[in-house]
Amino acid sequence: MIRPLAVLILAHLVADFILQPASLIALKQKRNKPGSLWNSGVFWHSLVHLALSTALLVLGGLWGWRYLLAVVCVSAAHYLIDRTKFLWKIPGTWVFILDQMLHFVGIYLILLAFGLAAAPVPLVGLAVSFAQHSLPLSLSNKLMLGAMCVIGLVWVSGHLVKNILGSLRLRPFESLKKPTEEQASGGAQELPAAAEAKNAALTEASTGMYIGYLERLLIGVFMISGIYAGLGLLGTLKTLARFKQLENREITEYFILGTMLSMLLGILFGALLRFLVFY
Repeated sequence: MIRPLAVLILAHLVADFILQPASLIALKQKRNKPGSLWNSGVFWHSLVHLALSTALLVLGGLWGWRYLLAVVCVSAAHYLIDRTKFLWKIPGTWVFILDQMLHFVGIYLILLAFGLAAAPVPLVGLAVSFAQHSLPLSLSNKLMLGAMCVIGLVWVSGHLVKNILGSLRLRPFESLKKPTEEQASGGAQELPAAAEAKNAALTEASTGMYIGYLERLLIGVFMISGIYAGLGLLGTLKTLARFKQLENREITEYFILGTMLSMLLGILFGALLRFLVFY
C-alpha cells in the first residue's frame, strides 16, 4: 500500500513545482473572480495533475476502477483547495505550508477511503521501520522517494525560502516598485526608465532563483558524497560573488537570511537523500 500513495505524492510535487509555469499562475490570478467557484487557470492546473497521476499509476502497473476514481477525486480535491486559496487571496509562509499539508492529507484520505492506503496506525509502524532500516524497499520505491527528495531539495525549498523572505517584507524583495508620483507626472519620458528598471529587477530575481536551485543541488551532492567541507566552500564563493553589494546593510541581512535558509533546507533534504542512497 506504499506505492499508490508515493506515486500520487510524486505526481503532486512534479505538477505543483515543476510543471506550473509563471504564465499558469498568472492565469489563475487573472481569472480569479470573487464569489465564483470557477477558475480556468486552476482547472488546467488540476487537469495536469489528473493526467500526470494517471500516467504514473499506469506506468507503475497500478490500474483499475478504484485507482481511476481515486485519481479523479484527488484532482477534484486539488481544484477545491487551490480555488479556495486564490479566492481568499491570503499570502504568507504558513498558508503555503498549510496548502501543501492539505494536499498531502487529502491524497492519503482519498486513497484510504478506496482501500488503497494503509490505516494510520500501520502507516506509523512503516515509518518507524523505515527509520530503523528494517523496511524492505524495492528499487522503484527508492527511486520515487529519491525523486521526492530532489524536488524538495531544489524546488520546494526555493518556494519556501521565497515565501519566508517575502513575508518579512525586506526591501530587496520589494524592489519591483511602481513608478513614483514624480515619475508618473513626468510624462512618457520617465515611464520607459521605470519599465526598464522593473525588467532588470525581474531578470535578476529569475537569475537568483536558478542560482538557488544549483546551490541546493550542489549541497545535496556534497551531502550524499560526504564532502561536508564543500558546504563551507560554497558559502565562501557565494559571499565573494556578492561582496560589493554587502556594503548595504539591508542587502546583507537579506543575503544572510536567504543563504542560511537555503543551506539549512539543502542540508536537511541532502541528509534524506544520503539516507536513501545508503539504505
